[in-house]
Amino acid sequence: MKLKTLLFTVLFWVSALATNAQLSEYDANAPLGFGANTTGGAGGSSVTVSTLSDLQSALKSSGKKIIYIKGAIKFSSMFTVSSQSDKTILGLPGSYLYSEQRTTASSTGILYFKNCSNIIMRNVTFKSAGAYDCDGNDNLCLENCKNMWVDHCDFQDGVDGNFDCKKQSDNICVSWCKFHYLKSPMSGGSGGSNDHRYTNLWGSSDTYTNDRGKLRTTFVCCWWGEGCRERMPRVRFGQIHLVNCLWNSSVANYCVGAGQEAQCYIEKCAFIKVKNPIADYDKSKKSGAVMVDCYTQNISGSTSLRNCSFNPSNAYANNWKKIAANQVQTVLTACNGAGATLNVMEGKGVVGSICGGSQIDPGDSNPVVNDPVITKTGSGSSKQTIELGQPITDFGYTWTDADDIEVKGLPNGINVYIDKNSKKVNISGTPSEFGNFDFTVTTVGAENNAQKSGCITVTKNGFTGDASLAISDRNALLQDSIIFGDAITPFYIAFSNCQNVEIQGLPNGIETNISNDTMFVSGIPTERGEYSWSAKTIGGLSEASINGKIIVVNDPTSVKDMNNNAIMMQTIVDNLLNIWLDNESASKIEIITLTGQIEKSFEHKSGHISVDCSTLDKGIYIVRITTSDNVIAKRMIKR
Repeated sequence: MKLKTLLFTVLFWVSALATNAQLSEYDANAPLGFGANTTGGAGGSSVTVSTLSDLQSALKSSGKKIIYIKGAIKFSSMFTVSSQSDKTILGLPGSYLYSEQRTTASSTGILYFKNCSNIIMRNVTFKSAGAYDCDGNDNLCLENCKNMWVDHCDFQDGVDGNFDCKKQSDNICVSWCKFHYLKSPMSGGSGGSNDHRYTNLWGSSDTYTNDRGKLRTTFVCCWWGEGCRERMPRVRFGQIHLVNCLWNSSVANYCVGAGQEAQCYIEKCAFIKVKNPIADYDKSKKSGAVMVDCYTQNISGSTSLRNCSFNPSNAYANNWKKIAANQVQTVLTACNGAGATLNVMEGKGVVGSICGGSQIDPGDSNPVVNDPVITKTGSGSSKQTIELGQPITDFGYTWTDADDIEVKGLPNGINVYIDKNSKKVNISGTPSEFGNFDFTVTTVGAENNAQKSGCITVTKNGFTGDASLAISDRNALLQDSIIFGDAITPFYIAFSNCQNVEIQGLPNGIETNISNDTMFVSGIPTERGEYSWSAKTIGGLSEASINGKIIVVNDPTSVKDMNNNAIMMQTIVDNLLNIWLDNESASKIEIITLTGQIEKSFEHKSGHISVDCSTLDKGIYIVRITTSDNVIAKRMIKR
């Protein structure tokens, strides 16, 4: 338990919306930039919806409307809102829109606005089933929409994308939104990408030239977090102002993609441990992107692209209070930062942030703040082993003294339902993939966040994955330096997700022993020749194999003169072979593999010579020295 001194400003109401009571000091609580003229449903009637049919009716209704979303609303396919205007959509704390559809493209997605104008959407959380490249739908998509403000929304696990915008949409502000992925991507989709965590596509085609002069968008204080792979955003044609935004996904291939004729002005932003802050996707080479007063930490790749002719100060008053670039990460990841962090009240709108759970009395200058506590609930264990196709036993958690909670690492097919109001999490469903899945449950928004962990093991026919083999020493795959009578280099083969392993083709004299999922191979060949061996798994979901070769030869030095006092040779030291010859005429020196391949050949008359052996592989070689009256062969080992 800790004591903190907190400063609060006095709450007061203006047009049913609160001022920046507990919001970040940098949060304008209003649309900015290209979307500044958006007013939504201000002055209209209000309605609270908790079912899909009620939400659809409210979105299709005529006139100005303020729509409050309460609880969790499930979508079985994307809902299109056509030719509507003057609407404000507000998510109450703990509410969210979600879809469990992933593999059937036509059933994926959540909301699609087409030919709409003057729409505000704030504090709405979107949760989909996870990225899958099947030409599916997005969490949110705008087509030919004007004057749109999307603020403090949380976009998770879009199948095709998190939030896309296309076809002459214009005058848009996206502020304080968070984009991230909590679920692993699914591979094998018809689109060809095995990891389609591509979050925001601004402009759908290089050939849709009607987007010229459109797609003008201001991104303010947006956060592309963990799991985002590409398109943060990827832009075609549009003029894009990104200010005070954060990129810190550890799996990012690139961040801002400048496509056909795009102009991207990136101001006072932070790029933390990412690759390619700017990427070139313009075949016409007419796009431009620039980073102005930005902060970078442990990045790699490009930070500029040609000439950016767009300057937002020439388009609108670019004079609101901005965060210093090196403080962007701190501000956006705070409990009143990016994402669905607003406190919304029915009939009153936004009254501040949910920072501290909105439970602190503004009149108390020294409130007591407890550290969060997570408690396991439900009959199911946090460590379960089930067969693929069977549901897990439902379980959950409750938490205290934190704004939110997040669950990461569960297998696909498992559903996570979070109720921020009651601070409860329910976990249920049937896994659609097998393997070992270590997951974590972590509170969000507290100074000292709590965490719980567990593991869901999903087997298929008793196995948790495809069969595999691993050899201890890759050099053991080809042993071509075995003199008859010498032992091979011992090696072992580890196997998993199978019942056993068998090996065939070894020469007589070689022994194998199996212990604890490992086969040990050693011994002295009792026959000469070339032996191609193969090891393969038995009894798994799939078959894995490894092939190798052992070549056993006679010792060619056994029939040569090994006692010629006119020649001295020292073992290789520091990759140098030292040879001394006492011979008046020139001698030919050759270094030969046991299979007869000549690796080096040169002449030397008399005295000392050092031969560079750095290019030779480890193994046994024959040094053959031919004089005018003799041929001498000596064995050399490079270790």
